[in-house]
Amino acid sequence: MPIFADEELAYAIEQMRAAGTDLAEYEIKAAAGGFPKSSAETLSAFANTCGGTMIFGVAESGGFHAADGVDIKGLQQSCAQAARDLIYPAIAVDIRVLKYESRPVLVVNVPELSVRQKPCYVKKLGQMNGSFIRTGDGDHKMTLYEIDRFMENQNRIARNDSAVVPDATLADFDEVLLKGWLAHTRSSSFDRTSDMDDEELMANRRVISYDENGVPRPTLAGLLAMGSYPQKYFPRLNVVFTCYPMSMKGEVDASGSRFSDALNIDGPIPEMVVNAVKAVSRNIRHGAIVKGALREDVPDYPLPVVREAVANALMHRDYSVEGQGTPVMVDLYADRLEVYNPGGLFGTLTVERLGTRGATASRNQFIARILEDVPYTDFDGREGHVVENRGSGYPTINGELERALLDKPIVRSNLDGFGFVVRHRRMTREEGAGYAKANVEEAILTFIASRESVSSSEVAKAAGLSVKTTRAYIKRLVDDGTVEAIGTRNSPKRRYRLT
Repeated sequence: MPIFADEELAYAIEQMRAAGTDLAEYEIKAAAGGFPKSSAETLSAFANTCGGTMIFGVAESGGFHAADGVDIKGLQQSCAQAARDLIYPAIAVDIRVLKYESRPVLVVNVPELSVRQKPCYVKKLGQMNGSFIRTGDGDHKMTLYEIDRFMENQNRIARNDSAVVPDATLADFDEVLLKGWLAHTRSSSFDRTSDMDDEELMANRRVISYDENGVPRPTLAGLLAMGSYPQKYFPRLNVVFTCYPMSMKGEVDASGSRFSDALNIDGPIPEMVVNAVKAVSRNIRHGAIVKGALREDVPDYPLPVVREAVANALMHRDYSVEGQGTPVMVDLYADRLEVYNPGGLFGTLTVERLGTRGATASRNQFIARILEDVPYTDFDGREGHVVENRGSGYPTINGELERALLDKPIVRSNLDGFGFVVRHRRMTREEGAGYAKANVEEAILTFIASRESVSSSEVAKAAGLSVKTTRAYIKRLVDDGTVEAIGTRNSPKRRYRLT
């Protein structure tokens, strides 16, 4: 956080003294010999990350004490000039002279630049070699991939998904998906689609485009949304699912296994979404509890949440050439579920704004638009479309997690990627070994009261109990006179009702 007062400065230095080093948000420089040459790099790094504070006049060596022989006035002028002339774009820094250990210290608060202004770089080094980012306690030169992602955000228009796939042909489309898309697009559009033939409509929606010889070929967006097997051309544009028995990668369980299930999930996006959800489903516990009158299935992770997370990852991931070697990762641990995709949040969208009204930004506009109309059969057999593109994904996720008594997801976003984490569901009181018999009996009574009469097998199915266990509960209710039996004792048609 920025430093504006002496006590805030003292607190920040005490934090660094305890850690024995600079922190991500603070950079200390003794500056006894004048303005440090590396200061421009630090200005760039703070501006490109989350902002930060440079502190001149405190020596790290010797235990973080005020330094001797510091020219505060000269440093002040040099820092102001550096922020205006040595980096691009120029930064409006906040410069203050504060006191520490009764000596003057120069404090420079560096703001984070907006998405459209990044990357900030040291002019004399150029953009490729002079762009820095703050990691840990140091300034690090940005990779070409990171710079490319910044430039993509700066332009606010990414065209990677509209690129022609040179070797692909129209025969690479899945016929069922393509016909379904054409039909729904025409029926749901109030534009000129009725006057277009199929090829023209596909070209206008960037399902196809034309190569240098005028040959129509699938675009990356069209192939991923409706291709028979997109991985023929892009082997790592898929989903990799791994179920780990422990809470860390590399840890082994009692049998010596590093993972209990692993799967490469290929196919078009609609197919990958369904199969990723199925992979998670078969590796999680689907608890059954008696809640009220009926049995209720309570999975460790709500499957609609898994579906939304995977669909969002595939739709919003980075499809640039640099990002095409990294798949979407779905990792199931003993204590959490993680979904990761290359490429962080796009444009001005931030983690804090996810799920709020109007908070949507699409890196892959053509994929997003195409998927709105691609037919899709969900993991539970319901038919619909892959995405809605109405900003409803995160509200759906938060609502499902709340109903399942789960915390909101942990979201992490940086230039390289976007991570989505859901912690394992806590065991409910009803699932615990100490769940009182009276609670089960109350649920059974409520179930019987909702009908004229019931059989023991009907109660067992509703309660998620064995028939033998259910009969034991019913016998106690009959013995105390709450429930009466209809029919002879050993009759398979025997039923029960409230007295």
